[in-house]
Amino acid sequence: MRPTTDEIEVRDFVVNQKNGVKGLVDFLILTTLPSPYIQPPQERFTSDKILLGSSVPVIDVSNWNDPHVAREICHAATKLGLFQIVNHGIAPAELMGVTAAARGFFELPAEERRRYWRGISVSETAWLTTSFNPYKERVLEWRDFLKFEYLPQRHDFAATWPSVCKEQVIDHFKKIKPITEKILNILINNLNSVIDESNKETLMGTMRMNFNYYPKCPEPSLAIGTGRHSDINTLTLLLQEDGVSSSLEDGDKWIHVPPIPGAIVVNIGDVLQILSNDRYRSVEHCVVVNKCCSRVSIPVFCGPVHDSVIEPLPEVLENNEMARYRKIVYSDYLKEFFGRPHDGKKTVESIKFP
Repeated sequence: MRPTTDEIEVRDFVVNQKNGVKGLVDFLILTTLPSPYIQPPQERFTSDKILLGSSVPVIDVSNWNDPHVAREICHAATKLGLFQIVNHGIAPAELMGVTAAARGFFELPAEERRRYWRGISVSETAWLTTSFNPYKERVLEWRDFLKFEYLPQRHDFAATWPSVCKEQVIDHFKKIKPITEKILNILINNLNSVIDESNKETLMGTMRMNFNYYPKCPEPSLAIGTGRHSDINTLTLLLQEDGVSSSLEDGDKWIHVPPIPGAIVVNIGDVLQILSNDRYRSVEHCVVVNKCCSRVSIPVFCGPVHDSVIEPLPEVLENNEMARYRKIVYSDYLKEFFGRPHDGKKTVESIKFP
């Protein structure tokens, strides 16, 4: 007989004992959602909050030099802050391979996963945790994630990564990097600037990847997989497994982002919103969970090095335009964001001039 949630202290089991929500669903037979995961009514994802029909652009990037491709990317970055790309050059089999590798990690025995728990990880560049900020959140998110940091300048950066996924993660980083650079080139050129040695570290000095794991959930209408937030980096390129539901806010409604086989979801982060002085829009989004199946998603986050100073580009202020954001060191921005639970776009709004 498996124990019930009444017989264990759920938050202690998940967070302090380093089992994560994956460990919880493996340990218990859940018919109701444990109370630490029950979202307040205003944060629940109900059908009346969803706009029917997707307005998310799908852009064919088979010819990066086509001016039409650049126009579509810049338009989407301006109006919505999110788009999907197809014919990007990464084979469907390779995308399926990295998704399978993510599942492979979360199917490892609990004690093997625990070796990578944040704070005690056997790797300096890969660590596992649950929810978003489990020590600060009143309500937990229904998610575990394994984060990887890509440091190719260090020959041993991946030496202690899990063997079940190491090769696929390194390969995915290598394939995503040039695609990210092409998109950033288009977006920065549209601001009358260029990517060069003076700003490359600010635009794409770091690359990180998550394996997000969302177990099947007994009462998905009461839970959230990832709470509403905007990404705090420059650009995110996300691989959605079939059935993952990402949604982005449009006024007081949410737009469903449908998974398209072989597509990569691209969303604008806060850094690009600041650099562009609001010409580009970082998008507030969340992830819902499912009663029938577990899901994985794999975002790659491209962003500044920690000591970068983030402020509107001089090129966008050339015609006496007022800067809408105060300058901030990126490490301070990170501290602000990670110091509290997910709360929409409050971090970027906090550095906006009145």
